[in-house]
Amino acid sequence: MIKVMIERVIIPGLEPEYEEFSRRILQQAMHAGGYISGESLKDAEHPNHRFIFTLWRDQSAWHNWYKSDARIQISGTMAAMLGREEKVTVLEHL
Repeated sequence: MIKVMIERVIIPGLEPEYEEFSRRILQQAMHAGGYISGESLKDAEHPNHRFIFTLWRDQSAWHNWYKSDARIQISGTMAAMLGREEKVTVLEHL
């Protein structure tokens, strides 16, 4: 299994729109092959700094989802709400 951490910084004032698109992406991911679970968190000190953690069967499952048309379409719309490009980190157990 792998865990993927996605960091996003939202442009102030666009939080409601971001939340809607973030939920859509997680809902779509739930139907992707190899998806196990996911959660969204916000930085307690910086509320526009968000972290999304997803757990996947393996890197292949993650890459299939990451390159999927569904994710690319929603992510493209969400990109306009971000103060900087999202950062994706793929994590493995030691």
